[in-house]
Amino acid sequence: MGRDPRYILANSLQHVVDVVAHHRFLLCPSEMLNETFLGVLGKAQEKHGMTICAAVVFSSHYHLLLRPRDGRHLADFMCFLKTNLAKEIGGRLRGLPGPFFARRYHSTTVSDEEAAQVRVLRYVLSHGVKENLVDRVRQWPGVHCAASLIDDTPLLGLWLDRTAAWADKRKHKNAVERLERRQVMELRLSPLPCWEHLPEAAWRLAVADLVEDIDRQGAEERRVTGKTSLGVEAVLAQDPYQCPKDVESSPQPRFHAVAREVLESMIETWRQVLAAFYAASEALRSGDRTAVFPAGTFPPSLPFVPFAVPGGPAVARGQPA
Repeated sequence: MGRDPRYILANSLQHVVDVVAHHRFLLCPSEMLNETFLGVLGKAQEKHGMTICAAVVFSSHYHLLLRPRDGRHLADFMCFLKTNLAKEIGGRLRGLPGPFFARRYHSTTVSDEEAAQVRVLRYVLSHGVKENLVDRVRQWPGVHCAASLIDDTPLLGLWLDRTAAWADKRKHKNAVERLERRQVMELRLSPLPCWEHLPEAAWRLAVADLVEDIDRQGAEERRVTGKTSLGVEAVLAQDPYQCPKDVESSPQPRFHAVAREVLESMIETWRQVLAAFYAASEALRSGDRTAVFPAGTFPPSLPFVPFAVPGGPAVARGQPA
């Protein structure tokens, strides 16, 4: 069965989840993995100008809250990110002979409601605590955005410009000069769209309250159930090539919303886009080279159709000029 057309609302908040192959612990935290992941993510942000609101890297998958301009922007960003993570972590750090990722990333559109955006942020921040791996959010030894969102703690990684390094090698330069091709990248985080109007101190305090509540709820659940967390040392000692015994698998939602009418509106918009896309696809297969595809979609074998801009055409065509 073919995939649905890729489509996201312009400048909408996207919850992106990406899973490594076989759910292995290939992203198990370590100093080298953390700095490599942040280096690649920071370079992707710099290259594509992506607004990032949150980032958490778990042992088998990672979560990002992004705000792309459109589907093309998200696709280009994720292509760069996944390609270089597979090369740097899958190939060079883990030495994998096969695929690093299980499948295409999944992106869920979050509504403009403050309650919906805060709920998704809380879910992302809770990783580590809700699985009883650590007692508190800030104890997670992998890449986690909590400290940066609360205290503006820098998230620094290393990016090696391998193209320049290879050019150095061909010129027979020494190792010290080639080392200079390694760049320190800083991942820059932005507030949720619903918090952009707030003073910086206010939205950082809101994140701190979320983290405090997550820690408190985790402690209460452990007290009631009698469970204990795995602990930082045990997390760091995980075998990266191990597959978890039990993997929870549930369908990823296409939209996050709180109010029923908001969710229904998002679904109806999606249905209209689907109907217009399939109608244009059928016309194109019938030989109509002027078939009009909905803005924000990827027509089959044709360029991405951008959203209309002020002063531009009211309707973009899938067929290139």
